[in-house]
Amino acid sequence: MSNKKKVNYDADYISYVNSGESAAVFITRDLATEVPTGGMWVDVISDSIKGRKDNRWDFNYFIVELFLRKTKPIYPKNASEDEKKYITWQTAHKDIEEQRKQGYHGAKYKVCPRLINRNKGKFTKKRAVWNVTFGQWVPDDWFGPACEWREKKIPLKAKWEYEISSVKKI
Repeated sequence: MSNKKKVNYDADYISYVNSGESAAVFITRDLATEVPTGGMWVDVISDSIKGRKDNRWDFNYFIVELFLRKTKPIYPKNASEDEKKYITWQTAHKDIEEQRKQGYHGAKYKVCPRLINRNKGKFTKKRAVWNVTFGQWVPDDWFGPACEWREKKIPLKAKWEYEISSVKKI
């Protein structure tokens, strides 16, 4: 039996996680070094998404607005990483909303990331069974008189990483 407690997230947080917005915040905070995110909340105000590749968001661009971190999240003792992420999101959401109500407008940046497959064009080799009669690869245990051992090139599994192609303050 698991001792993990079930956390109920609100619909806005679930939407945030599922929309690609959390990926845009991560990219801005951790990869777009030209955006001064230290001590700031990152609010994604618009985006242009190409689609998804292997569970990663592929953006044309997104625009973020920065807000001072006036409120710090308070985490309960023994909070899980998921709980901490949710509490951080709640704190940021409330802090940004309060600053917007007070008329604050933060610095805005257009970030253009690229999703790159670092393993594109890379292969590994495996000794495999080729059926000469049928002209196709077959399982090793099907080896027979019409078969021969050959080297088979197998593409490496995709390794997706983000690169920043440009950042522009707007």
